Amino acid sequence: MKLHQQRTCIGCRTVTSKNELLRWVLTQGNPLSVVSLDMQGSAFGRGTWTHGTQKCVRQAVQRKAFARTFRSAVDDSQVVQAFAAYEDQLATRQQSGKHDESGSEI
Repeated sequence: MKLHQQRTCIGCRTVTSKNELLRWVLTQGNPLSVVSLDMQGSAFGRGTWTHGTQKCVRQAVQRKAFARTFRSAVDDSQVVQAFAAYEDQLATRQQSGKHDESGSEI
């Protein structure tokens, strides 16, 4: 039996399989660092995790969880924009009927 690695969503603080969460990474910027989604799960650097829901991302932003996790000042509006772009991408895929590698609909 293969065990999945567990991670904690910084929005709702629920521990779950990392396969069910989105990974966010920090890219150094000036003066604020930029937080972006790591869709491949392989970007270099420290990562943090949220569920793929507006509720969890909003809670993480409100609680300043990204800045605390990364120990750096971050642009929270960039987090909101990145998540909105992610949701738009999902909606486009669902409308076009694209499938992921496993053959199931995204």
